[in-house]
Amino acid sequence: MTEAVLALDVGGTKAHGALVDREYRLFDEGFARTAGRDPGLAATLGLAAELLERARTAGTTVRAVVAGFPEYVSNDGVVTAHEVLDWTVQPGEALAALAGGGVPVRIASDVKAGALGELALGRGREHDGFVYVSLGTGISTAIVLDRTLHDGVRGEAIGFGEWSVPAELDPEWRGNLEGFASGSGIAARYLARTGTELAEGGARGVLQADASGDPVAAEIVDTAAAAIGRAIAQLVSLLDPPAVVLAGGLGSADTRLARGIRAEYERVASRRPSPPPLLPSGVPVNPGLLGAAALAWELATAPEAAPPTAAGPASREERTA
Repeated sequence: MTEAVLALDVGGTKAHGALVDREYRLFDEGFARTAGRDPGLAATLGLAAELLERARTAGTTVRAVVAGFPEYVSNDGVVTAHEVLDWTVQPGEALAALAGGGVPVRIASDVKAGALGELALGRGREHDGFVYVSLGTGISTAIVLDRTLHDGVRGEAIGFGEWSVPAELDPEWRGNLEGFASGSGIAARYLARTGTELAEGGARGVLQADASGDPVAAEIVDTAAAAIGRAIAQLVSLLDPPAVVLAGGLGSADTRLARGIRAEYERVASRRPSPPPLLPSGVPVNPGLLGAAALAWELATAPEAAPPTAAGPASREERTA
């Protein structure tokens, strides 16, 4: 009988799920649209239920379930924010009900799952530590030092998107880095400036408009890149990591945005003469999904052990969203 784990990478626009074997091969996968905050996690739970049913039909034993969520998650797997998704019950409880008794389930912050996937299967093969910057619908970071993921006492050491934006990039801006430079932030700034709804949604539509010669789109993309590049340079000044990994749907793509981030980082980085390299993700398949799979296999084979994301004491203290 085939064994697998169910890994889920849940984002602000879509959820990616897969049954993954011990060699990290995806032998069944699916997607669901989560745009619109996925009320009650209907799309996410529907995808999980579909993959679990397909596993049962195929005679595959699901050993564990792990899902990465785009929210703050405590070190014991409790989701503590509603900033991206409108969940009404704890995701871990809902997934456990679907998986059935005896199947261990865990929730992690999606950026941490991505960093663990990078550590196991990507840049972690070259560097014992890195700052993992995920740029997609939102912006967040995870810190890996000496092959250990740093969580923070509440599990909240991911809040890169809450950093401020240099005033000279937009003197009228009121908000944080995520609102200014994430995929959703770029799209919102373009709409506010032009009043135009683009055919292609999100930042990709703005990038397409830029490629077509739209000067407003170009300005928004360039200022977003400058803000992220400078913020990464500040992270490097604080942490002095061996490397920085730029990942996520927007971070991994070869676009004007990603190129601009690298150029600004290299321009302002203070760790001379050789600042830590800023590298694209080295994982050929979604690192968040594979990181969730790595956590799931560890959970399946050592269910009573402390999870590898628990660098500090567990806490159920809720974050004020």
